[in-house]
Amino acid sequence: MKIIFIMKDGSEKICEFVEGQTILKIAEENQIPIRSFCEGFCVCGACHIIIENLMDKLPPISEKENNALDNAGGITLRSRLACQIVLNKELDGLRVSLT
Repeated sequence: MKIIFIMKDGSEKICEFVEGQTILKIAEENQIPIRSFCEGFCVCGACHIIIENLMDKLPPISEKENNALDNAGGITLRSRLACQIVLNKELDGLRVSLT
């Protein structure tokens, strides 16, 4: 299964994933520059990404994630935290933009 990261310069990097990994973990494994000061504990909001497709396949945003997003800049209706999205087969082809 694949996830597509859209870099800040507009280029794309396609990475493979297996079910159960977070977007943040895939980014770390593939040297994708997503910051995470809290190491994925949904506190800092630094791993803010923009979801470009498949929003209807994502789990609802939790109150904890919503609160952590308050620490991030440039929030949109498609904003999520990379540490909170656990990938599964329904998210094959997910496209995310780095902020």
